[in-house]
Amino acid sequence: MTYSNMVAFFKVILPLLALAILATLFLVQQEVDLDSAIPFADVELEKRLRDQQITNPSFSAQTKLGHIITVTAATAHPDPEEPSRTVANELDANILMTNGQNISIVALNGEMDSTFQEVVLTDGVHITTSNGLQLDTDTLTVSVDQVRAESGGAVTASMETSTLEAGRMAVRPADSGDDIYLFFTKGVRLVYTLKPTMKDP
Repeated sequence: MTYSNMVAFFKVILPLLALAILATLFLVQQEVDLDSAIPFADVELEKRLRDQQITNPSFSAQTKLGHIITVTAATAHPDPEEPSRTVANELDANILMTNGQNISIVALNGEMDSTFQEVVLTDGVHITTSNGLQLDTDTLTVSVDQVRAESGGAVTASMETSTLEAGRMAVRPADSGDDIYLFFTKGVRLVYTLKPTMKDP
């Protein structure tokens, strides 16, 4: 075989060898261990599915009388024991009434039903009204289609010159009008602190 014939031979055979090597890389079947290919254990996968959550969800509605109710939260996720219920953390509810008055409510935790008709606030429920009233209770159920709220137990309230304790509290209109009132029931105790006065010399 002459030198030119050898060069021509290698020009043909070397590309064919390269194609054969590439074919073996892509076409030869390799056994894969499916169990080892899964990076998560079953428990961790279940936890990730269960912990699906929404960050910074918000809801806003306007009642028939024109009051605006807004509810926001830091996080929200389905209840693993009851999927039709949503559990939320660090909630902030706000009620803006047509007369300009405002009620702000914050709580560490809360839950909502599937129809989102009411929110049950729990753990450190604190209520602030635009006229300076501060209220604290353990549980508060707030309607989101009308201005109605009711505590699940005792309430303590304070203003600049007085403190109040009651077994229950409700927020609702007294009649068909637009005015919203706070009703205290079940053992109301009001303590009024007199301001010191300066006597004339």
